[in-house]
Amino acid sequence: MSVKNKINNLNLWIREKTSLEEDIVSIKKFEIGQSNPTYLLKANFKNFVLRSKPLGNLLPGAHRIDREYKVMSALIGSKLPVPKMYGYCNDVNVFGSEFYIMEFLDGSHEFDPILPHYSSKQRKQIYRHKIEILAELASVDLEELGLEKFGRPKGYLERQISLWIKQYRASQTKNIESMEFLIENIPKYIPKEIDDLSPCLLHGDFRLDNMMLKNENNSMKVLGLLDWELSTLSPPFIDLSYWALMLRFETNWPIGGLGQYRNIHKNSGIPEEEEMLESYLNITGFDKPKYWKYLLAFNSFRFAGILQGIAKRVIDGNNAGENAYEVGEQAEIVANLGKEIFKEYL
Repeated sequence: MSVKNKINNLNLWIREKTSLEEDIVSIKKFEIGQSNPTYLLKANFKNFVLRSKPLGNLLPGAHRIDREYKVMSALIGSKLPVPKMYGYCNDVNVFGSEFYIMEFLDGSHEFDPILPHYSSKQRKQIYRHKIEILAELASVDLEELGLEKFGRPKGYLERQISLWIKQYRASQTKNIESMEFLIENIPKYIPKEIDDLSPCLLHGDFRLDNMMLKNENNSMKVLGLLDWELSTLSPPFIDLSYWALMLRFETNWPIGGLGQYRNIHKNSGIPEEEEMLESYLNITGFDKPKYWKYLLAFNSFRFAGILQGIAKRVIDGNNAGENAYEVGEQAEIVANLGKEIFKEYL
């Protein structure tokens, strides 16, 4: 479908199905992200963002942008920062695949968790706000938001382990010894006590590059939390442990982390992992989980599965990001890290 036809179709759909009174005049794909293609829509007086499902052969159950649209729509007006949502379309004749349109957030988009262009004070503010968002995710009233059935209240780890073993096998391109170790051992040691905690809303991919930042009143904050494709209900600590794992990555990896940065730069404003966990516990009132390292290892396994899916999409020719090959190749590195952490847990 030509760009001109897409624009014409979009404008017809917008007039019929949304409250927007804007005509789209141009479409430009963002060259970021590895999952769902995302586009800047320029209109006569303001900009919007369109997020679509990728074309081609997709893994079963992946790229659920309908769920993404549902949860962000439900969160509008809550304390969680999300963009306004303007409409979801499952008619592939309009744009070529399912899509939704949301507000364009005028903020900064960062990838490097070191945040090199920010002051120590600003880094501290950003990390603090991210912990507050995680605490809010753990405390939102699911029934009030209409999300009490957004996922099953128990058995999150069992379902995720089963799902990501299947997803990994469906996208496997080579043998990764450390991934085989995790596949064998992660299911055997699921901490049963985690299901004693009340379920909370899970973002599912809580990383810096899924956020927009903004300086308001001399204070840095997260303007918007994006990419809710993997959101569901889960026990607390899943998003926090996933984020903490990301920060353990080395600074020179394609999806960079902090590595030893915090040890070298004590006054960076970036908290240590224990400080992050302690802040989260202080806000939420939860006790420190004895299975913290298990969750780090589990998230290594899960994220390695996600990265392997990216690697497979490169081979299939339907990857979304320019650096998809380098990112996909990180699956083995992440699985290796997960194996090391899991041995520490044992």
